[in-house]
Amino acid sequence: MGFIELKDVCKVYSMGKGGARIDALKDVNLSIPEGEFVAVMGHSGSGKSTLMNILGCLDRPTSGEYRLDGKPINLMGPNELAEIRNRTIGFVFQSYNLLQSLDSLANVEMPMVYSGLGAARRHELAKEALRTVGLSDRMRHRPSQLSGGQQQRVAIARAIVGKPRVLLADEPTGNLDTASSKEIMGLLTGLNESGITMVIVTHEPEVAAFASRVLTFKDGRCVSDSDNVEGGGAL
Repeated sequence: MGFIELKDVCKVYSMGKGGARIDALKDVNLSIPEGEFVAVMGHSGSGKSTLMNILGCLDRPTSGEYRLDGKPINLMGPNELAEIRNRTIGFVFQSYNLLQSLDSLANVEMPMVYSGLGAARRHELAKEALRTVGLSDRMRHRPSQLSGGQQQRVAIARAIVGKPRVLLADEPTGNLDTASSKEIMGLLTGLNESGITMVIVTHEPEVAAFASRVLTFKDGRCVSDSDNVEGGGAL
């Protein structure tokens, strides 16, 4: 059994009373071993974002089963799901989602504010995460003082500060130039090599080339599941 397991997962949205039915995911079966690097590709409306929301415990399947590390996620209540998101999953977004009024250190500390950790320990862990992404000299800079690539590094530091076992990245290079994209993908590859399971959504084949496995979605179904023997990227 994989670390991430989907069995016959469907997701249906209804557009209001008597409205149209949208089958966002259709009978998706998927197994991802711990430590794998998976890229998810597909055109807009293919179901890849819905898949990521389910994997991230932000949404539930309409039917089917989702297990994470053997745990039946679709049977859990809101508090249990929040605990999974807080301790097991890290999120990276295209738009960084940093608080403009806070410096890098404070942004990275944010996920730990309600975890019960003392300020000194939060500081220590946030500094460690920023050093991991190569920003030990930018800890007191605010987002407006950082390049796009540096802001994404802060966002990655925030995602890994809780030492998650899986990192979900939605178009992590979508707002970056080629040089910065290569740096970010190199960083994500290094995190994967350290043992973090990596799942990224991308529309760029050059980014997907960094993954060891590529899933292609179309009309809510996984239409292709292929190993990328070479890996390493093509940016």
